[in-house]
Amino acid sequence: MLMTPPSLATTLAEHLATINLSRASNDARRFAAMAVVDTIGITLAGAAEKATLIARRVLGGEGANGDAMILGTSLRTRVLDAVLINGTAAHAVDYDDMARSMGGHPSVPVVPVVVALGEQLGSTGAQVLEAFIIGYEAECRIGRVVHPHHYEKGWHPTSTLGVFGAAAAAARLLKLDVEKTAIAIAIAASSASGIKANFGTMVKPLHVGQAAHDGLMAALLASEGFTANPGALEHKQGFLQAYDGLDQVHPERMLAERDTLEVEQPETGLKQFPCCGSTHPAILAMIALAEAEAIDPAQVTALHIRMHRMRLPHTDNPDPQSPLGAKFSLQYVTARALIDRHVGLADFEGDAYRQPAIRRLLAVTSIDAFPDKEDGNEFAAHVKVDLDDGRVLTGEAASAMGRGPRDPMSDVEMWRKFSDCAVSVLSPEQTRAAFDSLQRLDSEIPIRDILAPFAITLAAGQTR
Repeated sequence: MLMTPPSLATTLAEHLATINLSRASNDARRFAAMAVVDTIGITLAGAAEKATLIARRVLGGEGANGDAMILGTSLRTRVLDAVLINGTAAHAVDYDDMARSMGGHPSVPVVPVVVALGEQLGSTGAQVLEAFIIGYEAECRIGRVVHPHHYEKGWHPTSTLGVFGAAAAAARLLKLDVEKTAIAIAIAASSASGIKANFGTMVKPLHVGQAAHDGLMAALLASEGFTANPGALEHKQGFLQAYDGLDQVHPERMLAERDTLEVEQPETGLKQFPCCGSTHPAILAMIALAEAEAIDPAQVTALHIRMHRMRLPHTDNPDPQSPLGAKFSLQYVTARALIDRHVGLADFEGDAYRQPAIRRLLAVTSIDAFPDKEDGNEFAAHVKVDLDDGRVLTGEAASAMGRGPRDPMSDVEMWRKFSDCAVSVLSPEQTRAAFDSLQRLDSEIPIRDILAPFAITLAAGQTR
């Protein structure tokens, strides 16, 4: 008698069940902790963004009380609401980490869940870290199945796949068994959403808040006995068919390289610039060229950028009309890199995108894609600068997946980014205390105690 093979959700849940913090390598634990700290930092940076403030008002977060902190504020609210608000904030400034296997930003759908649920459950820092690794693993493993078609079709993987990471992470904190974890994944399949047409608007960070919220909801429902079809991923009318088509996906890839955790794969890393990750190779190429050749921006008569075709549909924005739009303008960020030799948070505030020197460069900037025979590296970039003295300068970057396990950011670099992100909501003293406290994440200290320095105490009548 033939045995029916387990569903993809069950196979993934069985794989996740074999992972625990004590068996993770030191590199995996260290980079996972760095990713959590980094994500909390960028959540602080996004706490005062308009998208976050609107989400907070709509959810009634201003006057609510609950178990979970709304980061960057003096408020606490219901866990599900905190997850949606913090998830939106975490993606609002586009400074979050990247993973090639996911095709998106792996930490932002997961960290809001493990932090808020961990607070409610009284989880330790180590338990939160383990759940984060589980969530990261789940979303990236499904990413291996659907990419590159999923991204090219127009889905936003950070949310469409992040919902599975959120569900799996919550399932671990809730101590769900394999069967219920598979059910949580199946429930999450019906909540997966997010289209790239909304990149450059407030909806993009909302995608992440929704993914975190819906993934947590899926795990909570599963924990109470809610039912779903464990075959919801591979069913003829399931997630894979509906979102990509069964002829475009590769289920056999899901557990490839299973002995190496996704969180320690080489093509993953923390962001160095607060804008769309697809633009980073051009930024790096331009900074290197401008510094090496001491380019005077006033001498530039033409600027040309060439990148992989996958990176252009959502970044070809030659005339950005808002700070948010500027984050998705390959032309703007490359021009900014040429002028400043850096791209930072201040470059996406106020009227920075309207500065005359920037507008002059935008007017002489062009882009195109690598020819098909040269487009093997989807994270490569080539830049060419024409000067008024007749010189033509060229530069390139081979890849730009951020600073990952093989080239981690130093403690000084982590502190610099964190403090830059926190400056708008925390005092310098509180920022230092909060950052230092997060260094205790991989420990038996309760996550609520680790987060204690983030609590903002305001004068009577004030709300932040």
